[in-house]
Amino acid sequence: MKKQTEKWSINYLAKRIAYDRPLLLVTLILIISIFMTIKHPEAFPHWDNFAAVLLDTAQAGILTVGMMILLVGGVFDLSIGSTLAFAGIVAGVVVKDAGAPPLIAFLAGMLTGLIVGVINGLIITRFRINALITTLAMQGILRGVTQIVSPAGVANLPHGFKPFGQTMFLGLQSPFWIMIIIALAGWFAMSRMRFFRQFYYIGSNSKAAALSGIKVERLTLVGFALMGLLAGLAGTLLASRLSNAVVLAGSGVELRTITAAILGGASLSGGVGTIPGAFLGVLFMSLIQNMLIITRVPVFWQSIVVGIILLVAIGIDQLGRSRR
Repeated sequence: MKKQTEKWSINYLAKRIAYDRPLLLVTLILIISIFMTIKHPEAFPHWDNFAAVLLDTAQAGILTVGMMILLVGGVFDLSIGSTLAFAGIVAGVVVKDAGAPPLIAFLAGMLTGLIVGVINGLIITRFRINALITTLAMQGILRGVTQIVSPAGVANLPHGFKPFGQTMFLGLQSPFWIMIIIALAGWFAMSRMRFFRQFYYIGSNSKAAALSGIKVERLTLVGFALMGLLAGLAGTLLASRLSNAVVLAGSGVELRTITAAILGGASLSGGVGTIPGAFLGVLFMSLIQNMLIITRVPVFWQSIVVGIILLVAIGIDQLGRSRR
């Protein structure tokens, strides 16, 4: 009887870990951390490396908060990488070429992202064009516009623009702390505010949500506007941190962001997901990338690994939904 009880407990724990994605992520993060500490004690278990991992979560974390909200609502945005790059270029041009104050330039970058998000939302809600097609088209448009505005990017940004992305606090740069604030605000909004809780109803059944009085189009527009604003913030922070606005910034970030959100509990079918889960997904992806760098895996393999993780995450999501 005792052995059967133990076996049942182990099976129960294994199933719980397998189908509770946040718990699965915590388990995998612990396993990877222990493995890397044992395998690479000279490189992994040190503050500098820990700080690098956390800083790497900043950009993806800011974007994943917005992406998680959209995925909960049953849609996603493939233009965030190009929006990020374009916002950084706009901020760079405004602060360096136009000579505007750094704060104005920073706000201009965020406003750029917001405008792009609103345009995406209006096209999707007013013209009924699929979110996949709309944001994929916007991705190409913005990459081209960015090249036209500043073909080589904007280098050596003024010193006054640097504090936004380079200020140190408790050994970590400001983008990480800004990400933490946004993640906490997103968690509070999605778990406590009635307005944002409506995204779950829309993602679960948009027609039923509309019949119940929820303004589906307005919520969708707000979701894309918020996503654009966060992409603009991430791009402007990146330009400030690097002291350069890079034309190709944000390439491939859409794949990583969607992967992190799905790993954290979101579903492509909508209706599920939490901000803490999204943060765990981002942390897991940053840890995987750090592991690949320390073990000197070639760069092109990193994209392959991210793609495989996305397929596995979607597979887990499909399996979980089939068992409901």
